[in-house]
Amino acid sequence: MIKIGIESCPAKLRHDILTHPARYFFILFFDGRFALCIRTCDSQGEDIREHMIDGLSVDLEGNLSSVFEQALRDEAWELVGHKIHSGKENEYPISSNLEGLISRMPDLVDWIVSSLLTGDRNIILYSAWRL
Repeated sequence: MIKIGIESCPAKLRHDILTHPARYFFILFFDGRFALCIRTCDSQGEDIREHMIDGLSVDLEGNLSSVFEQALRDEAWELVGHKIHSGKENEYPISSNLEGLISRMPDLVDWIVSSLLTGDRNIILYSAWRL
């Protein structure tokens, strides 16, 4: 495995995540469910972890509901039938609909940068290809 590190200040990383969310986010399929995820590693490029990301909003009845759940349900089942992989059978790229949704959520990206990427945690770029 080749490790390549690219340094970026938090403001530039925030901008890049909002502009190109498909570089960082992916859909993980496990136990019959789909989750929006990002991947981080330590400063040595090891200790790789997947982080499920979700946002909550208040619906018309005052209940908290997932921001991404409906989009994942609507689009992710279509991905399972396609030959789009990242090298792992249960990972899929996000759709353009999810990209647009994430791009309109700067507070979520701020939380990712300030909470998940602390200490020696670094974000990993996601890559997928069609087979």
